[in-house]
Amino acid sequence: MKQEVAYTSLQDIEKAVDELCSQLNSSPAHYNAVIFFASSSYNFEELSSLIKARFTGAEVIGSSTAGEISSKAGFSKKAIVLNALYDTRTRFKGILLDNIDMFPIVQCADIEKAASSIGISVNSNTCGRNAFAISLICGLLNSEEIILSQLYSIIKDPDFLIAGGSAGDDLQFAATYVSYNGKTSSHGAVLLFVQTQNKFEIYKENIFQKSGKSVRLTSVRPEEHLVLSIDNQNPRRRYAQILGISENNVDKAILDHPFGRVFGDNIFIASLVKFNRDGSLSMYARVLQDSMQEILEPLDAISISEQSCRNILQKIPQPGCIILFNCILRTIGFMSKNQQSAINDVWKRYFPTYSGFSTYGEQFGHINSNQTLVVLAMEE
Repeated sequence: MKQEVAYTSLQDIEKAVDELCSQLNSSPAHYNAVIFFASSSYNFEELSSLIKARFTGAEVIGSSTAGEISSKAGFSKKAIVLNALYDTRTRFKGILLDNIDMFPIVQCADIEKAASSIGISVNSNTCGRNAFAISLICGLLNSEEIILSQLYSIIKDPDFLIAGGSAGDDLQFAATYVSYNGKTSSHGAVLLFVQTQNKFEIYKENIFQKSGKSVRLTSVRPEEHLVLSIDNQNPRRRYAQILGISENNVDKAILDHPFGRVFGDNIFIASLVKFNRDGSLSMYARVLQDSMQEILEPLDAISISEQSCRNILQKIPQPGCIILFNCILRTIGFMSKNQQSAINDVWKRYFPTYSGFSTYGEQFGHINSNQTLVVLAMEE
């Protein structure tokens, strides 16, 4: 796989697309697939249409962001990052699922058809050996778990991997967008199925560890992502008690002490949005009645990033494509600790090129998480 990354901060859309194309080594007709990430400062519908008009022969998917990431500019805002991909041993096929918050199951046949069109047999228990999917999901609908559940009801291989991120809108929380081949949705999800002869790795990075302090969510409203009681107590009071801090300081602690769902050695992070005036707790991920949650502690993000890069290169020694789905809460945390440049320097030392965006949620296989980095790596 050959990945070329283009970057622009020009706000005029036509000039921005011209600049993106000018940075590529070949004409737009050369590429098999295009994946772009764009700030909400752009008219996303117009941008999507113009990019598809240039890359007429490619499968083109895109997402609005809460910040862009690239080997050219590091962590950025109000910009567009475009990945142009080419490989003779890889096939791509996308699909746009619209109105996922209202009609999540109506396109099951279309999903199967899209996968099958590039040789992915969804009924095979081993189809994940040479295939995976990239997901981009509108990030304000609370529909990530529904989409993942739907996909894995269609795809029979439990080891088939999905890597992706939830679209953002620069923390405006007004509207997020995804697109496929120029068609845009603010209530949708895009899937890009990838069938390949190349080695690939989908890697989840966690910069938190277990603290040994667990709680039970004793009253929740799952559809609202709302926790009404923890251990049969007021959530704010109980959270403060466990951390040994005053209730006035709980909102300052939530970035460093999210919840975690523990499955064996794996931790899937469930981030806390805020404690509400009545002490109830709003969550980014869906929460289940009587579920156990570990209160997590932070690790050294820079050293973890180093280890992640080494782990990825052990599996994919010569990566030709690196795409990063990095939670906006990680980005905010890095910024608050002046770590953005240091994290980007780590990626630049290990990877020849890369791109990504700051997400409102991260998809890794069956699980939608927060405060996580999901990395898609493909060999050159």
